Amino acid sequence: MCEIANLSRARAAALQCPRATVSHLSAAVADGIPTYGSLERACLTVPAGTALRRLARVHLHRATLRETECVTRDGYRITAPARTVFDIAREFGVDAGVVAADFVLHNELASAAELDEAFELCRTWPGRRAARITLLGADSRAESPLESLSRLRIASSHLPAPTPQQEICDSDGRFLGRCDFYWDEFGVFGEVDGALKYRDGDPGAIVAAERQRHALLEGTGLIGVRWGWPDLYTFDDVTRRLTIAFARGARSGSVSRRWGLLVR
Repeated sequence: MCEIANLSRARAAALQCPRATVSHLSAAVADGIPTYGSLERACLTVPAGTALRRLARVHLHRATLRETECVTRDGYRITAPARTVFDIAREFGVDAGVVAADFVLHNELASAAELDEAFELCRTWPGRRAARITLLGADSRAESPLESLSRLRIASSHLPAPTPQQEICDSDGRFLGRCDFYWDEFGVFGEVDGALKYRDGDPGAIVAAERQRHALLEGTGLIGVRWGWPDLYTFDDVTRRLTIAFARGARSGSVSRRWGLLVR
């Protein structure tokens, strides 16, 4: 089921039950939050004691939602983004939860304080471990699901934590580019190649510009490592290439370091 069909089915079911709230992946679709789970079933949350006969075609969750956990979109009640994040994390796991949390924070759909509050309400529920890891692992600087998942793979591979979205300049202070990931202690940067980078504009021109930017960054003495979606399934090759780059990189104090960092 595609996103439009999922949301349409959830809304149609909600019309038949005024007590129902569009939730989980269906709420994510309504708010434009990237989904990292099956969209086969539309999702609603209903309080205990709700008549369910007319809602057989949707995936139902039983819970009594507070007013602060719900918002209205296009005349329908849906879970607020912070609540949606943890519903997704508890049902689909850390990958799905962090992708949603990063997006919500980056696009200011919810604040870190609102995520804290939403987590407190579900900290004793099933799936609480995934919810806690999601809360601790969320980062507003991530600009795509690929970056979010890459950060998780870097951590699970026991690699040092990078700085996301670091802006680099040359020795004269001229801006050269922004790195998806940056390890200052090793003089290494990481770049992810996702489809979104090539969605708008001429793909050939975008690829050429990316290569030029990569070359400019490496011209300062930095070592760059690139990867994409297929690499996430094992991440072993990326781990190996990053480890080699860490060993070869220009560390602090090296005369090979001809770059600087821009701080906003």
